[in-house]
Amino acid sequence: MVTVLMPFRDAAATIAAAAESILRQVDVDLVLVAVDDGSSDDSRERLDSFDDPRLTVVENRGPSGIVGALETARALVSSPWIARMDADDLAHPRRLARQLDQARGPGRPDVVGCGVCLVDSCGEGMTRYVEWANSLTDAADISRSRFVECPLIHPSALIRADALDGVGGYRDVPWAEDHDLWLRMLEAGCRFEKVPEVLLDWRDSSHRLTRRDPRYGDEARMAMRCQFLMRQPAVAERGVSIAGAGPIGKRLARGLMQLGGTVRGFFEVNPRRIGERIHGVPVVGSDEVGTRWRESVLLGAVGVPGARERVRRIAVEAGRVEGEDFWSVC
Repeated sequence: MVTVLMPFRDAAATIAAAAESILRQVDVDLVLVAVDDGSSDDSRERLDSFDDPRLTVVENRGPSGIVGALETARALVSSPWIARMDADDLAHPRRLARQLDQARGPGRPDVVGCGVCLVDSCGEGMTRYVEWANSLTDAADISRSRFVECPLIHPSALIRADALDGVGGYRDVPWAEDHDLWLRMLEAGCRFEKVPEVLLDWRDSSHRLTRRDPRYGDEARMAMRCQFLMRQPAVAERGVSIAGAGPIGKRLARGLMQLGGTVRGFFEVNPRRIGERIHGVPVVGSDEVGTRWRESVLLGAVGVPGARERVRRIAVEAGRVEGEDFWSVC
C-alpha cells in the first residue's frame, strides 16, 4: 500500500533506529526503499544487517544529492502511496496508519502530513517554524500559506503516487526541492491535509541542508516565490500591489520586476515612507488598501511578528479573498 522513500548519507548513528521505526508501523502494508547517496561510513552495513524482506537498499543511480536519491527510489515504486522518511528521524508506530485513514476520508487528499516534534533544536527560528507548520492542518490553511514558508514538513508526508507523477516528481532546482514540489502540486490543484497528532520526531542539526546549503536560504526562497507568483494568471495579467515597503517588500518587488511582472505600488504604515517612490512606483498609506490598485493582486510582505495577521485583516476588510487576489508571502 505504501512505499517509504528514505535517502541517506553518512547516517550510521541514527539510520537503524529510523528504519526500525518504519518497519514497526502497525496496520499498514509497506515497503521501505533506502537509497545510499554516497555514504563513507557504515550506514549501508547497518541496514544490511536487517532481516526483513520489506527493506530494499540501493545505490543512488541519479545525480548526487537528495533529488537524485529520491528519484532513484521513486523509480522502484509500484504502490499507490509514497511516504517520506529521513534517516535521522523516528516515526511513531501508527503514523502511516493514521495518515492512510485520513487519505481515505471525505476530502480525498493527495498529500497528508502530520504533526512533528522537533528534537535537538538548534535555534528559536526552527522552533517557531515547526510550531507554525504544525498549526496548518486543513486544506485551506495549507494552500493559502504556500508562499510564507514550506507549509508541510517533507519527511512527514504521505503522497498519492499518481499525483506526484502528474507534476513530474522531484526537480533539481536552485531552491528547496520539497517546497518546490508542494508549490507545483498546489498549483496543479492537489489537496493537502494534515493529521493534527504529532507522529514524527524530526531531528534538528547544525549539519542539515537547511542550515548550510544556500538553496534553503532567504535569497533562494524569494526567487522561488517570485517564480511561482508569476505563474499565477492573475499576477501575470493584473500586476501586484505590496503591503510593506520594508526590505522584504522591496526584494519581492525587485524579483517580480526582473521576471517581467508589474508592481503597481506599495502600502505602508510608516509615515516616513509614505510619499516615497520605490523601484519607480509610489508608496501610499495602508488606509488606501480598499481603494487603490483594486485590479492588482495584493501581496502581504511585512516581516515583523504579528504583521501577517494584521495585513490579512486589512485585506479581508477591503474585500480581498486570500488565495485569489491576496497572498501572504512572509
